Amino acid sequence: MSTAALNHDQELTASPATCKFGMIMFLASEAMLFSGLIGAYIVLRLGLSVWPPEGAPDIGVTWPLSPLNWVMIANSFVLIGSSFLFHAAEVSIKKHGKSGLGWLIATILAGSIFVGVQAWEWMHLYHEGLWFDTYGVYGSCFFVMTGFHGLHVVIGVLLITWVFLRQLFTKCYHPGESTSLDNVGMYWHFVDVVWIFLYTILYVI
Repeated sequence: MSTAALNHDQELTASPATCKFGMIMFLASEAMLFSGLIGAYIVLRLGLSVWPPEGAPDIGVTWPLSPLNWVMIANSFVLIGSSFLFHAAEVSIKKHGKSGLGWLIATILAGSIFVGVQAWEWMHLYHEGLWFDTYGVYGSCFFVMTGFHGLHVVIGVLLITWVFLRQLFTKCYHPGESTSLDNVGMYWHFVDVVWIFLYTILYVI
């Protein structure tokens, strides 16, 4: 291979700092997306004197806690805990030089459980009469916001699965090389933080 070809390949390879900056810019745009959704929700909600609408299923946290409340609280802890699982995988790989495969599998399972439980919640609320086109903005806001977040969780699970398969078959991540692992980690932690805001706004307040 000629020297010119080698230089060309090097030019096409982004540095770790460039990759990290690109992910930060992407997450900044995602933060603006969710900020817009949350802002629109707050404005619409403040414009209504009755919340939830008369006859609509109440998704908020009420005392004593309903079975649905308990399920969603537990599901939230599953997703938040998955951030610690992924961090454990990063530490295992970058500091101790291990494969981190067990922690990655645990993260994939936790993310999958969260998506599965959220799908169950959607079906439960559908059978209770709450859907995109029922009870005005109460239903549409809830399903749009949780739907966008659920899509991001699914994408995150797929990315972590990709990281797991790369590590399983190529052992490409080690203390000296973890660029894509770091970027996937930033994305996953971002998704978890967004859920804390959404859960607080949609369920608690």
